[in-house]
Amino acid sequence: MATTHNLQQMTKLLGDFVVKNHGAWNHDQWEALCENVTALGVDMDGSLEEHLGLLLEHLRVFYFCMPLTPQRKTKAKAKTKTKAKSKPKTKEKKKATPASSETS
Repeated sequence: MATTHNLQQMTKLLGDFVVKNHGAWNHDQWEALCENVTALGVDMDGSLEEHLGLLLEHLRVFYFCMPLTPQRKTKAKAKTKTKAKSKPKTKEKKKATPASSETS
């Protein structure tokens, strides 16, 4: 199995955090999240903490704007091709030949 990058682990952690807290959290929860991110090996200085907070706020926006579950696209049904109906062949009418008048 392929290893996941720390960025992938962190974004999953953030997404799970937002969903678990229904888009609202307090300062203690924020600090606990920062500790979890630090455990991934991120040296949380002031700049990274600020960017993490901005990322979290953006995820909150998506949390409230997106549907609860992804909508599944319905597969388009394959249309069955119908054979083009050929026009019925018309029989040529025999031209009526005038009856020869046989006069004798």
